[in-house]
Amino acid sequence: MRSSDSAYTSRVSLYLKVANVIRSRIVKGIWKVGERLPNITRLCDEFKVGRITVRQALNLLSEEGLIQSTRGRGTFVTSVLPKDSPLTDPPDQQNADTLFEGLRVPANSIRIIEVAEPAPLPPYLAGPYNPFPDYVRIRKLRCHNDIPYCLMDVYVALQIYDRFPDGMLEREAVAKLVSRHSQEAVADANQSLTVGVADYETARILQCDLSAPVAEMDRYFLSRDDAILSRGHYLYRGDMFRMETHYSGDPLVDFPSGWLPGVKEE
Repeated sequence: MRSSDSAYTSRVSLYLKVANVIRSRIVKGIWKVGERLPNITRLCDEFKVGRITVRQALNLLSEEGLIQSTRGRGTFVTSVLPKDSPLTDPPDQQNADTLFEGLRVPANSIRIIEVAEPAPLPPYLAGPYNPFPDYVRIRKLRCHNDIPYCLMDVYVALQIYDRFPDGMLEREAVAKLVSRHSQEAVADANQSLTVGVADYETARILQCDLSAPVAEMDRYFLSRDDAILSRGHYLYRGDMFRMETHYSGDPLVDFPSGWLPGVKEE
């Protein structure tokens, strides 16, 4: 399989790399449920590997419940979620020792995972801005076509959270609720976008591979005196993330903040 392997990926078995590519195509909808995959010969040609490697990859995906092979007919996509996905486990199999076991969500939905008790904003999240005494942390999961793609932790100043109407967290973005219900107007917003890798918890919740690429966004909504109205941290699956920026004018002349990427510094 042709690639530019890092020290990490060079140790990954070839059949796992092939399985990862095929799995990603199924999740993205390139190969939809009911469609037949290319035959083994074509997969061997594409990935530049032997038949045994392709068969191992297909066997793994079959064990995950993503595909099914029938002699004489070929291999067909049967699901976009692995069997051991928390999104496919029935609720009565929920295991309290396993994070989010039994999580089921409808298509294009918002899942509230946790609303924590009011507490001070952790200092490392405040940055150069001024925090209020207490915040409510809201952990949400966004899904598209039943597939989780964004895990978010949003800290909202307690006095703003208390003004949220009942039941709106499941239906509205927290940013919209802050904008509508904050007594102090949002005077400034600041967000940064970086690329990282999924740790164990993130990989499990977003149903991606461990160390898979993730887009990481940090966002502040600020008042006129730089008080933090809300502070969000968002993790997006790399294979489902897209961000489009529009600017009226010549960005190379006007050079607005955030138009050109920079170098991440620790």
